Amino acid sequence: MKDHIVEIKDVSKIFFTKSGSLELFTDVNINFCASTSYALIGESGVGKSTLLHIASGLEKPSTGEVFVGNQNFWDLKASAQALLRLNETAIIFQQYNLIPCLSVKENIEFQSRVNKKHNNEYINAIIDDLQIARLLGEWPENLSGGEQQRVAIARALAAQPKILFADEPTGSLDEKNSKIVLDMLLNINRKYNTSLVVITHSLAIASKLEVCLELKSRKISKK
Repeated sequence: MKDHIVEIKDVSKIFFTKSGSLELFTDVNINFCASTSYALIGESGVGKSTLLHIASGLEKPSTGEVFVGNQNFWDLKASAQALLRLNETAIIFQQYNLIPCLSVKENIEFQSRVNKKHNNEYINAIIDDLQIARLLGEWPENLSGGEQQRVAIARALAAQPKILFADEPTGSLDEKNSKIVLDMLLNINRKYNTSLVVITHSLAIASKLEVCLELKSRKISKK
């Protein structure tokens, strides 16, 4: 059995509004294992992004526990939580979130320098895999959407995370670039044994990942 990288145990999320409480999901249990690719599907508004944020340590669950490795994430001090997020996990968004005042090369290297895992040979291999060597001297504003997403993936991977979370990474791309980005993510998953968790609305995309999880009626199930 593969070791888990992130484990979600009996997790629920409730939001409180003026009109009352809203429970997005309840008693969710997931083991995200090493070297495995996951799709997380479900209708809009069911809480997929919230669940991803909880799994990646960006948001606290209302109840339940999140383990990163063998550490109970929310029992740790804020400084220890920040170190775990920096060293063990990475997340890419549909919006890319590149730093506009940094070149492509500087964007890619940014997180790896912060967590002191900068490795030129490793980063150059990632750049080659993502086919963005010709873009290194460019500014983010000069790139197409597909190119920006590749740079965002490279930045996340340069920090050598054990697990990569991707929130609709192809959502703003056309069909051609969506296929390119997905193929690159799957190649990274296989080549570097980086666990991959992808939120997607596309069953075609979900079918290409090893495990498909559906969030429906406040519960999680395997498809």
